Amino acid sequence: MSKKNKKTIFGSFRHMSIARKITLMYGGIFSFSLFIISLFMTLNITAIQQHTIRRELTATISNIEAYLTQGGKLSNDALQDLLDNKYVEVSVFSEGEGGYYYSHFGGAGTFPSQPSDSNLQGLDEHFGEEDELTEERLRAFAKDGFKISIQKEGEGNCTEYILENSKRQQLMVISAVVSTDSGLYRVEAFKLFGFNSNFLKGFIVKLATIDFIGIFCAFLIGLYISRRMLQPVEAIRSAAERITIEDLSQRIETDGPDDEMKELTVTFNSMIDRLENSFQRQNQFISDASHELRTPISVIQGYANLINRWGKSDPDILQESIDSILSETEHMSALIRKLLFLAKGDQNRMLVQKKVVSLNEVAGEIVRELEVLEVHRQILFEGKDKAEVWADPDLLKQLLWIYAENALKYTKEGGVITIRVWKDKKNAFVSVGDDGVGITQEHLPRIFDRFYRVDPSRNKGISGTGLGLSIAKWIIDSHLGQIFVESKAGEGTTFINQFPLTGKPKKEAPKKDSQ
Repeated sequence: MSKKNKKTIFGSFRHMSIARKITLMYGGIFSFSLFIISLFMTLNITAIQQHTIRRELTATISNIEAYLTQGGKLSNDALQDLLDNKYVEVSVFSEGEGGYYYSHFGGAGTFPSQPSDSNLQGLDEHFGEEDELTEERLRAFAKDGFKISIQKEGEGNCTEYILENSKRQQLMVISAVVSTDSGLYRVEAFKLFGFNSNFLKGFIVKLATIDFIGIFCAFLIGLYISRRMLQPVEAIRSAAERITIEDLSQRIETDGPDDEMKELTVTFNSMIDRLENSFQRQNQFISDASHELRTPISVIQGYANLINRWGKSDPDILQESIDSILSETEHMSALIRKLLFLAKGDQNRMLVQKKVVSLNEVAGEIVRELEVLEVHRQILFEGKDKAEVWADPDLLKQLLWIYAENALKYTKEGGVITIRVWKDKKNAFVSVGDDGVGITQEHLPRIFDRFYRVDPSRNKGISGTGLGLSIAKWIIDSHLGQIFVESKAGEGTTFINQFPLTGKPKKEAPKKDSQ
């Protein structure tokens, strides 16, 4: 077969459907196995039958030997009684009696022909010399056209012969000399092989027919198995076709055994769940961002119209409008910066430059800046333990400022803001707490969602975008840390941040979606 033809065959197989591949592989493997078994049986049928006949002849000689050893009187009738297989025939020559006995099972004549009286003298002359079928003793078999084909030593004192005639019929003869108190006996057991060339041809035809039926059934079973195995895959394909951005509710049934296909189905459903949640968060994010941007734009547009109507001649209205426009512009600018920060974080484009950083120094810097701003709150700092972490110092500072700004917003003048740094054997901690309005338990699970603000009716007059804690969550995730929140309504809130200590390097985890 040329290389081009091979490429064509393998290329065609490669482009087949999985069901056809499974069918061809299953049927091909079964067919090849069946062919090997059939070939083995055909090549070894002669050896198998020889082994069976050898066992039968040996057993017959053993029975006769036991009978003679026990003093049994030899006769044709006694010899016939000793035979339990109608296809085995026996010839026994007694040295002491100078007589020849033979027998067969049933009423049919013996096969092959037994020695005539004229042959007995030849048998007697060569009896004690060697245990072989001499030319004289072979005459009985030569009459039927048999000649020695194979001769070999058998077990014990037996000699085994395979005789074959012109019709390719074969005969197995086992000859043995039995010594007893009454003299020597030559025992010859023989049996015609149960098949000839016609039998072998018939056997091969039947075996080939069985093989053809088996191969046909193998391909049918392979086709059935492949379709049954690929039913979950077809269900996944159909579900994938039905799923669109407008409809992510489609799922695949997970009934059936706990096999690889069920795991694939569960994985596919889980992926669709994540996609649906992601699209929902994205839609909610777009809706919230549009709402947050619409408000300052509307305010700016309103004051611009006010200036256009009356502000040109009224300095007070002009100044009020300018101040409001600047305030809303600053708010919108801060909102856009935070949105860009989160967008870069989601796309893994945020540059994080980590190095060994002292949490004490970063926290102390935040405390000094709060004191300079004269926030009219009491600032407490506790940092007895020196804790160093592998982090980006700018992002750490931004993280603490997010908590500090929230503490300033929700803590009345004269309140207390506490920043603490400590560590244990594995982790470093920094916390920012206040004694402000606090957060109710029902809102705690969602405070890190984007644009989520706790009960706006309770926080009228407090500005914000609802993105600060989402950014804090992203910073913590990018540093392989965790956030713990302790809060109670009316008693304040504490944000505890946990970081791995330096000296215990950990593999960077992929940045999580902070939506």
